Amino acid sequence: MALPLHLVTLWNPSYAADAMDEHLRVLLDWAGRCQRGEAEVDEIYVWWGRLRSPNRKDPLPHGEAIGALDAQIREGVETHLYLTDFRSLYVGWLGEITSQHLPVEEPHELDHMPQYYQSQFADFWFQLWDIRRLVADDTPAVIEELKRLRNTRYHDRPVSLYGGMVELPLMVTREDGAPWFSDRDLLTDGQLWAQWDSELKGETERMHKELRDNLLGPDVWTALEPSTRTFLASAEAVFRARRDDPGFDFSGAAVAYAKAVETELNHLLFPALKRKLAGKAPSDRSLLLDGRTVDLGQRVPPQSLGTLIFILEKKPVVAAAVRLAFPHDHSWLLGTLPHCLRPILDLRNPAAHSRATGRDAASQGRCEVLGIGREGLMVRLARVKMRA
Repeated sequence: MALPLHLVTLWNPSYAADAMDEHLRVLLDWAGRCQRGEAEVDEIYVWWGRLRSPNRKDPLPHGEAIGALDAQIREGVETHLYLTDFRSLYVGWLGEITSQHLPVEEPHELDHMPQYYQSQFADFWFQLWDIRRLVADDTPAVIEELKRLRNTRYHDRPVSLYGGMVELPLMVTREDGAPWFSDRDLLTDGQLWAQWDSELKGETERMHKELRDNLLGPDVWTALEPSTRTFLASAEAVFRARRDDPGFDFSGAAVAYAKAVETELNHLLFPALKRKLAGKAPSDRSLLLDGRTVDLGQRVPPQSLGTLIFILEKKPVVAAAVRLAFPHDHSWLLGTLPHCLRPILDLRNPAAHSRATGRDAASQGRCEVLGIGREGLMVRLARVKMRA
């Protein structure tokens, strides 16, 4: 089966003081209107323009292929527009691609784009339903993340930040099929990723570098999923800021530590099982969860920590596939890991259901996850992923 196509482009800081902030401001404004009952859900979007340079007279050489991606979107395939300025990396959820001259032909759409577009002509307009930050102010991390994308117009080579950003937007594939938005509601409590990210700026962005450089190390940090890194940084920023306040409710930090483990284990486990079981008969790769049949040879939606513990301990089809997929680590995954996850589950459940979490309880979970004074779950999961 052919991999879905996605796009990568740069944003030009000369068009606005911060072009990304301008687009996020529009998107967050419409999200706020919807929350106040002043707009419908389908009105939450922002247009990103692929502006045409006045020095270029010819059409884009792959313009027809870019326009054809709109058909993929209409088929319900989650399609992404990766956006970078070399220092940071974002991913947008594409809702539509059009070559219309929107500011003139559809003037009502001006409310869904930054003001500086009003006098600009674009080769294409990309409608973004949401924008998610993957890397903030960290060029080496941007380089590593873009290597996971394959440039279809350059022999499917990994995307190179320096030297490879020609004929933009690039058309790319991603082998792991990262579903940046399909699990959004599970991870953000119903918010847009743009809303979630806007609440985690400043200290959280600094904490990304702190955890990478001074605790987990670059190799482990890079191996972790972007969502995992976001949850760890947000939890750690809160914990460090309020650790001297014994009366503070650490529920938010506790949930974020638990979500980091849950997210990383979902991304570690199910793609590996899918690769090993895809060729087997459906009856040999299926299991019953909550009254529904789940096919491990297909993409499995994110599962809760409780479900992950249950299938690792109680489902023979999972145990057999884990032994195939993780020849060096299956004993730990099937034997030790469920016992390590139970304290995290016990910490998360009260925190997620409006019961206060004290500093000592949050600290125990933090030590288990990050490895304060021990080898933490994050390091062990990252090593399993790297070996697999």
